[in-house]
Amino acid sequence: MNIDGFLTRRRFLRYASVGGIAVPMFSTAVIPNVAYGSAFQLAANPESLTDLEKMHVPKVTLPPVVEDGSQAPIVVEVDHPMEPDHYIKSIQIMNFTDPVVIKGKFYFTPANGEVYLGTQIRLAGGESKVWVVCECNQHGKWAASRETKVAAGGC
Repeated sequence: MNIDGFLTRRRFLRYASVGGIAVPMFSTAVIPNVAYGSAFQLAANPESLTDLEKMHVPKVTLPPVVEDGSQAPIVVEVDHPMEPDHYIKSIQIMNFTDPVVIKGKFYFTPANGEVYLGTQIRLAGGESKVWVVCECNQHGKWAASRETKVAAGGC
């Protein structure tokens, strides 16, 4: 600032250029989520689950081969208590090889009593991996995946 207390043009441009670089740089920085650790957690060893993993990792039932990609049946279960202070908040089904990645997001409350979801999803033809992410209100997001193949001429 100059003697009159006003911001000069040169100083304004200096502040604007620093802010124009610093703000986008720090706004895109990934800050790890201390409570959850990462975006979602996977079972360390799917053959031998810990007690915490047994309670949070979704059990996904999806046929290995689907004849009609427009109606692929999927069942998701989670053996988790549905208590007012500890429950599953949501389940999201995704397929990254499909043009429409998110197949559905389903919300739960303790009033549901249990976490069970049976629905049909649309899958593109060919091989794909379907991801299911369930979110616990205390322990974050947990994921499981299943591979399937849609027969030729599928959706």
